[in-house]
Amino acid sequence: MKTKIIYVNSVDLEEVSGQGSFERNLTSYFQNRSDIEMKLITIDSNKTYENDNTIFVKLNKKSKLSYIMYQFLLLSILIKEVISSKNKYDTKIYMRLAPYNILPIIVGKIFNIDVTLRSGPIYQNLIAYNKVKNKLFLKIFKKLLAFYYTNSKNIIVVTDTIKKTLINDFNIESKKIKVISNPINEDIFKDERIIVDYSKDSGTELVLGFVGNIYEEQGVQHIIEAIKDIQNIKVVVVGDGNYLEDCINLANKYGLSNIEFIGRVKPVEVKSYIDSFDVCLATFTKIDYDTRGSSALKILEYLYCNKPVITINVPEYSFISKNNFGKLYKADNIQELKEVILEFKKYKNTKINAKEFVQNNFSKKIIFKKYLEVIEEN
Repeated sequence: MKTKIIYVNSVDLEEVSGQGSFERNLTSYFQNRSDIEMKLITIDSNKTYENDNTIFVKLNKKSKLSYIMYQFLLLSILIKEVISSKNKYDTKIYMRLAPYNILPIIVGKIFNIDVTLRSGPIYQNLIAYNKVKNKLFLKIFKKLLAFYYTNSKNIIVVTDTIKKTLINDFNIESKKIKVISNPINEDIFKDERIIVDYSKDSGTELVLGFVGNIYEEQGVQHIIEAIKDIQNIKVVVVGDGNYLEDCINLANKYGLSNIEFIGRVKPVEVKSYIDSFDVCLATFTKIDYDTRGSSALKILEYLYCNKPVITINVPEYSFISKNNFGKLYKADNIQELKEVILEFKKYKNTKINAKEFVQNNFSKKIIFKKYLEVIEEN
């Protein structure tokens, strides 16, 4: 008997973010398997990816009324899909957890269908960053999340840190939580549309590069602090985000002319930039790591391009040191980061061979197969 996966997703498939890319790739994986019948229920967009297996539900996230209407629409769609699947498929529900998507859990309980959740540290983020100061709201919100976790069959998270916090904060049994890393999207490396070459910049002995969304927890400010007194290096920052302006202002404060902020680029252009770097940076802050751990796609992308990596010294990245793929430093330790950069400056032409390692451990086929095994688990 085929498995039918009712996939409830609250991320716009057209988003250029890592979330959007992940959802598109997982959707494609399910659709391309002959042993799977998948029905994707996702929020309304321009419907670029519309097909017979996709149902778009209107949701304006700025309107409370829209959320109410969304619930009625989602309920009717879920019931219809479950009833039409009865006796034809082994039906499962998979969903990316969003606080307003409670109906898949309720429908799963009513019709005795297993529900698998993919969850991040939602509650922990609110606490760590003091985003909500109303204690009553936090208490109610925590109970809502506990309802999700308690009534799901399995929970997928991307790091052991998230697993530990869910166990500690919600008293979830360990075997229910499956840790599956993010996969690399090799498709973005198939075409290179631009030429980027910093090797001829006058006086430059080492080119350091960062690629990603720029918010405070990404630690770009630490790069600026670490390189302000280092001569004959160039730093290239590729990406956009709410902390970009702060980083530009910090670089200007120190009068740094050797740091270039490129802004957002097309996904297919990422490899061109990475190939132009001597060493790649992933400078996460301690508060970010302590809250969610780390399973950064940027590190896999760097390694896929056979570029050595400088990142924080945490268990998730011990394989980098073990395989001589780069160097690690203590999170938030600017002096240690500076010393590591100086080491690479001394040995500029460091070469690594990491692409095969990434393909063998973090490909979409390998990672999404693990997702399917969890979802189909009885």
